[in-house]
Amino acid sequence: MAEKDSFERATTESDAAFAARILTGLPSVPVPGTLEARILADFNAVAAKRKVSPWAWAMRPVHWLRDVVWPSAPAWKPASIFALSLLFGLAAGVFVPSATLTDVNSGQTEAAASDTVPDLDLSGDF
Repeated sequence: MAEKDSFERATTESDAAFAARILTGLPSVPVPGTLEARILADFNAVAAKRKVSPWAWAMRPVHWLRDVVWPSAPAWKPASIFALSLLFGLAAGVFVPSATLTDVNSGQTEAAASDTVPDLDLSGDF
């Protein structure tokens, strides 16, 4: 019966209240200061090694270019946005009909801008 009561209480309780109740029942174990200091020192040592490695020097222009395009973002974000816009452009070029294809029976022909004589000739003034 006690198991059934705890199940009913857990189903009627909200998730946040249930998590808070369970976490308050857990024992609190403090982290020793030496362990914390060792973890932070190891992190600083790894970060220092990464800064002076040849790979880091080679990747500096790439990171600079990435920060110019999208500051502090991973390289996959600008690349994926560019690829997505390229796909949208290709889809629009394939699926949106051209104006010259829709007006085939209109009888009007379009002339390119280089085929017509300009109304005003500004090159004679120079």
